Amino acid sequence: MAGDPFAERLPLKTRLPHPYLTTYYLQAAAEAVQGRATYSFRYAPETGNPFPQALHNDQLSFSKLPPLEADNIDEANNTPWALARRSPVWAASWQAQQSPTVSQIWLFLYTFYSVDHDSEFIRFRLEGAGAIEVARSLILSSVAVEHPKPVNDSTPFERRDDELLVPRSLFWQGCGSPLGSQPIWLSNWTSANVVPHVEYTHTYTGGSHLLRHPRRAPKPVPGSIIYSRYIPHLDEHFSLQAVDYKNPVHLDLFHKWQNDPRVAAGWMESGTLEHHRSYLKIQDEDPHTISVFGCFDNEPFAYFELYWAKEDKMGQYYASLDFDRGRHALVGEDKFRGRHRVAAWWPSIMHYEFIDDHRTENVVGEPRLSNEKILMYEYQFGHHQDKYLDLPHKRANLVVCSRERFFQICPFNKQPPRIAGTNFGFEPKL
Repeated sequence: MAGDPFAERLPLKTRLPHPYLTTYYLQAAAEAVQGRATYSFRYAPETGNPFPQALHNDQLSFSKLPPLEADNIDEANNTPWALARRSPVWAASWQAQQSPTVSQIWLFLYTFYSVDHDSEFIRFRLEGAGAIEVARSLILSSVAVEHPKPVNDSTPFERRDDELLVPRSLFWQGCGSPLGSQPIWLSNWTSANVVPHVEYTHTYTGGSHLLRHPRRAPKPVPGSIIYSRYIPHLDEHFSLQAVDYKNPVHLDLFHKWQNDPRVAAGWMESGTLEHHRSYLKIQDEDPHTISVFGCFDNEPFAYFELYWAKEDKMGQYYASLDFDRGRHALVGEDKFRGRHRVAAWWPSIMHYEFIDDHRTENVVGEPRLSNEKILMYEYQFGHHQDKYLDLPHKRANLVVCSRERFFQICPFNKQPPRIAGTNFGFEPKL
């Protein structure tokens, strides 16, 4: 079982994404519960904007329960029940007659999974009036599931109605969000992305040839923030802002970066201001691509093109699914280069592309075959090399990360570089 991820970090700062940027501190509670190390949240109103509902609750505390000898199960037993029993056990406790909300429980899960990158599950126990009703609400929010039963009926086990299993994969897909169906990280969210309806349209690919693909949701408003995530190891927010080619500041940034010899060597788009205005205008009018700036604490440092693979040129070179997505990237500001920065923005873009539309099953890429340093980062954050792509302008690697794999490994940790989910290491440079 994992240890206590908070004990050496108190008070632990956590912040909500844009547009709120609300700050909370997890700290030692005034009173311990049953002799256990106990934590509670303190709201810091002096920073950020108030959230529409109270996420902190002065009557609610959280504590890690000590492991039981009965939970020391040999790893040869890899059933869902055994995996759950080996998971850390945390308790939410309250003395008041009024039960906490799902959103107040969610704030703890948000803090836990933002700093604990080893635990795939939490066994979560509820202690207080109305605990069973709170458990039922957590299950209905899809952030928690019932504790699995043993495969062998002879195994001693009595399921508790006040103890649930919270999978990391469900949390990072947005389940239990205090904004309801809207994942907390998507500040420009549209409900169209959760409607299981697909309407098809056609795009001309040259001459009289047509490509059949789903009709895409309207693109975000230029200048708007479409994704935001607080990065604890940086104490900064990473965000994605839709590019506005009519904004002189946006245009000048793109123009400066594309004329940097380091960037031009890969993108080959150096040119005049008018050339770059025309380039961004074409991207803006193309429904299959979203041009965005990557920002740390609202300072742009990178440019990304997020595309639907089906309508992209690369989509004609593999069996692309209707909602596969990919991205092109450039880091324009040297001060934001480095492994610790890559660990923040690279998985965040993948996260956005998976949660923006729940029908996206794969995030793909096509780095040049000779670009080993980029391929190593692809491996680090969950991609695998599927095959070579012989595109007209380059031989590339087709790299693929499935939704299942991404949310199984949740590669948000600032770890030594290695192939995601393994101990096989390497030394990428960027």
